[in-house]
Amino acid sequence: MFYCKGVKPLDIRQLKYFVELAKTRNFRKASEHLHLSQPALSKSIRLLEAELNTVLIERTNKSFELTDTGQALLQKSVFLIQQFQDIYKTIEDVRLSNEGEIKIGIPNILGYLCYFDLICDFQKKYPGIHISVSGEGTKDINAALSEERIDLGLGMLSENVPIARNLRVIPLTHDEGVIVANKSKAYAAMDTISIRDIKDENFLLINEQYLLYDDIMQLCMQEGFTPKVMAKSSQWDFLLKMVDSNFGVSILPRPLMEKNQLRNIKPLKIKEGFNWDIGFFLLKNRPLTHAMDKFIEFTRQYLREHKDFHYIYFADTPLEWTGRWKSEESREKIEENKEE
Repeated sequence: MFYCKGVKPLDIRQLKYFVELAKTRNFRKASEHLHLSQPALSKSIRLLEAELNTVLIERTNKSFELTDTGQALLQKSVFLIQQFQDIYKTIEDVRLSNEGEIKIGIPNILGYLCYFDLICDFQKKYPGIHISVSGEGTKDINAALSEERIDLGLGMLSENVPIARNLRVIPLTHDEGVIVANKSKAYAAMDTISIRDIKDENFLLINEQYLLYDDIMQLCMQEGFTPKVMAKSSQWDFLLKMVDSNFGVSILPRPLMEKNQLRNIKPLKIKEGFNWDIGFFLLKNRPLTHAMDKFIEFTRQYLREHKDFHYIYFADTPLEWTGRWKSEESREKIEENKEE
């Protein structure tokens, strides 16, 4: 029950009855949905009006309208009912802190780098938490989260593409994209080149499903040219083999190259700079379950300790992503730890 000075306590059931009635605008339909008799529902609404000393519904034979106080109560009731439900969910999550289910969207390129191994290790530590994975591209994450097809999304953070207002982002790692060229190219003898040095090459790019594509196009346009795209694919290994066969150049995440075993290609740093930042995406208005919280913390710790490849630095800051990277303090701290 909810208490307010000077009035009788409100029962959460009364608010649920009122909200259902306001939705259906029909006593019979509301009664059926609530599995309640019409007289009982009518009595509950009358008692609610009496307790609040106001009229909530204007009733006539032909119309059903909420009064101003009815509209105000409806808005507050929806919020209170959600909060009430969240209390039960939170208590249940604590009770079953090592149980639950998490649905995660992960682009294939991240899965290959280490996240599928990470999930396997997480399952060994928390066998009661079941994880299902779908190959969502970063651009699909917003829709997948909004439709509740996933609970968490892992994806690229782009300074060129704003984050949807209904999402919050937790940064994980900062790294860079590199030019991937065939070793036969004259400029492949260098370690760092300008993006303009390859403006006449055929570009082999990850497709528009990924934010990486938008950032590559934006970088090229900033440097005064539109790349000649010979091929696009969602399969990064296909692009690498195309470069290995000397069909063109690509731009891909640097960590990917540390796992590459093709002999004829070389990664080159981009003189102008090219960020490749990764973070968690989740809905702002959806509570973070204990299972999700455990997975996020496990992921952070795993990435710090992972040995197969090394990020430039990790996001050990609670700051959320706001459109550009703000973890310089994090990078300095990690560099200091390396020196020690």
